[in-house]
Amino acid sequence: MTLRIGVTFSRPSNDPTDLLWSSGIGQNSVLLVLLLQRLAGVTEVVVVDCSGKPAPHPLAAWCGVPTATAEDAADRLDLIIECGMRAPAEAMHRFRDRGGRLVSYMAGNSMAMNFEALASAMPHGETVSAVPFDAVWITPQHWTMNRASCLLTRSAVVEQIPHIWEPIFVEARARAAGFNPFYKADRDSDAFRVGILEPNVNVLKTFHLPLLVCEEAFRLDPDAIDHVLLFNTSGIKLVPHFLELTSSLDLFRAGKLFSEGRMPIAEVLHRHVDAVVVHQWQNDLNYLYWDVLWSGHPLIHNSPSIDGVGYAYASFDPADGGRALVDATRAHRGRAAAARAEALEFLDRFSIDSPVVRARHENLIAGVMA
Repeated sequence: MTLRIGVTFSRPSNDPTDLLWSSGIGQNSVLLVLLLQRLAGVTEVVVVDCSGKPAPHPLAAWCGVPTATAEDAADRLDLIIECGMRAPAEAMHRFRDRGGRLVSYMAGNSMAMNFEALASAMPHGETVSAVPFDAVWITPQHWTMNRASCLLTRSAVVEQIPHIWEPIFVEARARAAGFNPFYKADRDSDAFRVGILEPNVNVLKTFHLPLLVCEEAFRLDPDAIDHVLLFNTSGIKLVPHFLELTSSLDLFRAGKLFSEGRMPIAEVLHRHVDAVVVHQWQNDLNYLYWDVLWSGHPLIHNSPSIDGVGYAYASFDPADGGRALVDATRAHRGRAAAARAEALEFLDRFSIDSPVVRARHENLIAGVMA
């Protein structure tokens, strides 16, 4: 089998850094292309740019592949994977008519976006394709909610595709800026500087539960917390809900709670925090988590898919989270090297060089091409 495969990429800007870090889909798209290049029988992989902007796509260099328009891809490729952007319907109808296979790769929580679009009267949530798909591939963290929306794709084949991750993006960002993102246990103070980095752009990942976890830890042991930095909140810090909630907390009254803007994760880990607290809902495999674990910093999390790595607490249970955070402040310095070794072993299961990951992708592709 010799295959020519294209992956659609979004292009909201022409800045490669912005495209990689504005959301996880940019990194996921790049990793998918890098993985496809490694598979047996794949002779060509291209970035399919549906934006109408001049080639090449800014991330094509990251992948080491050329850029194709949707029209060009429709005329010469065997498989197109819609990952970052819907392809034009006319080109995709022509593509399928000549025997090409079209796959929807669902790497975001489309169903949650549909809920929010209705609740907030947004123009639209998920962009529904006018072209049927030959298969839908859903990442594991979005399987429960997103498989319902697969009715919209008119595909009889709906499969889980492995979650993939590599540290190449955070490594590159740290190297370019001269940051050392790795955990260091040499601060004079035993109290932790805690970071909350939820994006606060949808209901699945907000500051609320992580902040309550930090509040509970501070009440349990005030000496454990130096301060808490709420990143990605500078744009909402004057919203009444935010003001009312934060000002009610002991952390705020003690002058230990600060609202911050957006900042590169490599810089946050290098300069500002000793630990990161997160909370997710139907999004338990998350690139932020892997960047933190890879750096050796303690991750206080509620992800059931993280087996024995970091410091776990029960979902929607800030009391249990406070206990986990206090445990981290007391234990992590003494076991930082062992903790990072455990994390790296865990993260290896997501590697694009994992034989299991590669074999699963080869089987999925063979199935859709059959």
